[in-house]
Amino acid sequence: MAEHENPIVFISYSQDNVAFADKVLAFSNRLRSEGIDAVLDQYEEAPSEGWPRWTEKSINNANYVIVIASKGYYDKIYEKVDQGKGRGVKWEGNLIYQKLYMSDSVNEKFIPVVFDENDLEYIPTPLQGSTYYNVSDNAKFDKLYWRLCGVTAKEKPPLGKLRPLPEKERKTLFVTSMIDLDSWDNAVWRGAGFVLGYLSLPTLLLLFVNEKYAIKIFEDWIATVGKDDKNEDIRIALVEGEVPREPSGYYVVVGNNIDEAVKRARATGSYVDELMIFNVSRIIRANPSDKFQAFNLFKEAYHEYGEYILMPAVINERTGQIKPLIKCGIHKRQLIYRHISDITENDQDSILLQKNKPYRPYKSR
Repeated sequence: MAEHENPIVFISYSQDNVAFADKVLAFSNRLRSEGIDAVLDQYEEAPSEGWPRWTEKSINNANYVIVIASKGYYDKIYEKVDQGKGRGVKWEGNLIYQKLYMSDSVNEKFIPVVFDENDLEYIPTPLQGSTYYNVSDNAKFDKLYWRLCGVTAKEKPPLGKLRPLPEKERKTLFVTSMIDLDSWDNAVWRGAGFVLGYLSLPTLLLLFVNEKYAIKIFEDWIATVGKDDKNEDIRIALVEGEVPREPSGYYVVVGNNIDEAVKRARATGSYVDELMIFNVSRIIRANPSDKFQAFNLFKEAYHEYGEYILMPAVINERTGQIKPLIKCGIHKRQLIYRHISDITENDQDSILLQKNKPYRPYKSR
């Protein structure tokens, strides 16, 4: 339908009684008075082509078909009246059904209308999902009128741009670890040993069962920090203190220096308050049989020198013999001594406070 062209509207209804027919005529006259070319059988006396063909032609030529729902209309199209009655409505109903069927049930033409809300139940089934208009209400009549004219009540504004995504609080997961889990699992860590007088500095041994992987652990460290761990990237902590339900001993914790990890994170452009640092450590509890003699002597020597050698060693679990791997030694200065009572839940060593710690007890030699 071209813009400003008078829309053609065919009105399908049932002449239930004279009063109802008059109401339909008044409705049609109102539409015509406001520029809607309403087509109604009451304007025709005897179409030359006959009523069936006139009806079909009128429906085909119309831009819209208004279906006025009433009990009489409903009963006739669903054949709830005596044979031979309501043939015109039955014919119109069949034409409407066929049009909807041929359009794959896409309805852009047929509009249900009622004069009373009580007649809503009589809207034909294929139109019950369509927008209906109770034209006894002037506001609803106006809505129907503008729909027939192709004018929407509210003009749709142009589509704007999507909002930018809101800034999310993003945290960078910074993974830092001096622990190669595969190597440590294969090396089988059994504890710590202390050596004095063997080298120029006191020596802390990490005792492993598998020599190949013990060497790999330290070679990887040397490739990362060098033979002299000047930045103290490797963190070694010896944690003293009695633990309930545990034999007398101390913990050895091997992991990362978090402060150095933060420095490396900053070097990548990350802000510390946006970071989540994932740190991997290995711990073991040693239960010395010499009443801490070696432990205390080493502690005194370390405090005297202020530096030490960290070295792998291989322990023969059958004989207890220990073989230091001297070529893999790393020069260090930082060695953390602390008491377990000083550890809090947010501490780097807080895992020591948990039950069922992942270590295998070993008696140091």
